[in-house]
Amino acid sequence: MDARYEEKTFESYLNNELDRKTSIYFPLGQVQEGVLGLDSVAHSGRRLLWRKLGYPFWLSPQFSGVDLTEIAHEMELYLGREVKNIPAMKVNLLFQYKRPQYITMSTGSEWHLWNQKYFRYDLYAQQHALLSHIETKFGNDAVVLYAAPAVVDVNDLVNLKRAGSIIEHTNFRRARELDGHHRNTYIKAGTYSLGCSEPEMIENFNLIEMIEAMKPRQSEDNVKLIISFSRQISSAMKDAKGIGYLKTAFENRMNEYRHYELQQFELMYSMLTMGVFREVTGCQWLIPLAGRKNA
Repeated sequence: MDARYEEKTFESYLNNELDRKTSIYFPLGQVQEGVLGLDSVAHSGRRLLWRKLGYPFWLSPQFSGVDLTEIAHEMELYLGREVKNIPAMKVNLLFQYKRPQYITMSTGSEWHLWNQKYFRYDLYAQQHALLSHIETKFGNDAVVLYAAPAVVDVNDLVNLKRAGSIIEHTNFRRARELDGHHRNTYIKAGTYSLGCSEPEMIENFNLIEMIEAMKPRQSEDNVKLIISFSRQISSAMKDAKGIGYLKTAFENRMNEYRHYELQQFELMYSMLTMGVFREVTGCQWLIPLAGRKNA
């Protein structure tokens, strides 16, 4: 059976706990989705339309609208100030959240591997091909993780949130560890996983310890790191093999922004690029920062 909670609920709880227990940056383009909502941009001088919207101008509207590039310019300045005022960045984290199935009967395909109740989630071929390609391409500059809770229902999930134990009860797997498999199985978060098709034992690791052990990137400032990463992501979307519809969807969405010539605003365009990447792949982008938090 499917775990009885929404994937978005787990994602939100995990992100909140990460923010409490580590020094981490949630890029603006991800946290405030739609901050530059081009799908809803419009300008009209028609009096009838404005009257229907509650602006009963008798002669003409009292405002003329703002050019999109002016908004983009202001956003570029705002983002530049924000990014320069945070501590040095360590590495790029990409999370692919998964809501597992909970297998309770011996007829489960992988029951013979565990001989007890277990959790499992499927890997989607095109999505996994992209995530593995990114982790290989970026080397030490990016960590790409699947995150799936060892939790059956929403009541347990809420209790773990209140106890600050979501991370402790989540199974984390690096994308490359699951190459050659179509599914990951586990019985609880703190133990190893078994990847399938050909069963392979994969040792667990402590996420917080891994993040704290990372060293800050001192060679470049934060703005340059974000711009460089987004460009590499864009390149990976073009280069990756076997990702089909993901590549097409990404290019189609980015073409909407290119139409408005927003590339000239490098930092904002980088945030938009990563926003589209998440929209298309469902992958969350986080950046651990220098410094330590006490949980």
